[in-house]
Amino acid sequence: MGLSPEERRRIYEEEKARLESEEEIEPGKETGSSTSLKPNVAGLLCYLGVWVTGIVFLIIERKNKLVRFHAMQSLITFGILCIVIAIADAVRDWMTWTGTDWGWLFYPQWVAANVVFGVFLTIGIVLWIVLMYKTHHGRLVKLPFFGDLAQKLLAKLDGIKEEDFEQQVEYATTKP
Repeated sequence: MGLSPEERRRIYEEEKARLESEEEIEPGKETGSSTSLKPNVAGLLCYLGVWVTGIVFLIIERKNKLVRFHAMQSLITFGILCIVIAIADAVRDWMTWTGTDWGWLFYPQWVAANVVFGVFLTIGIVLWIVLMYKTHHGRLVKLPFFGDLAQKLLAKLDGIKEEDFEQQVEYATTKP
């Protein structure tokens, strides 16, 4: 059973119109993003490379306030965690290096530095996984201190009131 030429022509025209309408959508227009990524994917990428991708997305993303919030929160949270972990690791290494002559004197501090290093490293890994998972599933996770600080800094950077910024972020999370 073949199609008549009129039916073929009608199907062709419908398919052509559908394809043309898809091409008219500009990249990033449907997401309100400068990266043309969905906000949940861009948010996940903000956390993927810890503070480094936070900086990258702060630079390249100009439109989507939610993605900018995730980028700033990633930068602040993991930047501070990396600094604390690096300091604890440096203290630990210094005490190990000098411990050959003065080991009995530095032993309690060496144990404390190891505990601090382990605790903050564990906190960092757990936060990293939880933030990526929840962001990818479209949930906004605003960390108690770091999220508030990120919100204040972004409001200043974007030149808007903090309350307006918060409303824009909340609106972006509820948008389909």
